[in-house]
Amino acid sequence: MKRGRFGLASSLISKRAGIALGMTLSIALALPALAAGGGNTGAPEGINYIPITPPLVVNYGGPGKARYIKAELSIRSENAADANTVTHHLPLIRDRLVSILSAQSDEIVSSVEGKEYLRTYALAEINKALLQVQGLAPQPAAEATPTAVAPTTPTAPATTIAPTEGSSAAVTSATSAATASTLPVVTAVKGPASDLYFNNFVVQK
Repeated sequence: MKRGRFGLASSLISKRAGIALGMTLSIALALPALAAGGGNTGAPEGINYIPITPPLVVNYGGPGKARYIKAELSIRSENAADANTVTHHLPLIRDRLVSILSAQSDEIVSSVEGKEYLRTYALAEINKALLQVQGLAPQPAAEATPTAVAPTTPTAPATTIAPTEGSSAAVTSATSAATASTLPVVTAVKGPASDLYFNNFVVQK
């Protein structure tokens, strides 16, 4: 009887030792993979689309009647490293976008040409900010946020044109052309953000 108990105890000890040895080996094998891959928590390789959430809600146009922009935006990056950089610095990107949107005028946010200018300008500014925070770009000179330049030749408002057949389309076309001709040229900046998308852009006047 004593030998039976001793044999049972030896068997339990052997099983426990085997389990402990197996757990130790599993942990030892897993550590190099975790060290190399960082737990695989980063962005996947290839093109990534990073949403800027929650949507931006910004008042614009200066003092006077309250006017708002609600913008749902996303940023495209061409590889995992750039996507991780964009994701890490999203608070910086949001702050820069709020400053840019709040400085705009009705002429810019109300026309197709103005929104395209705003998109390309914001993308360039995002990349400038990302490069600067990484120490890859010189400190930019302090300057006001560029907006549309006042036209040199005043354009008559739509209300002064007599309503004739097709006049509404003509006024819209003339206004768009005038807006496009007064927008400053944006110099593209290559950086972690390869493109900026206005998924939804709502203006409340």
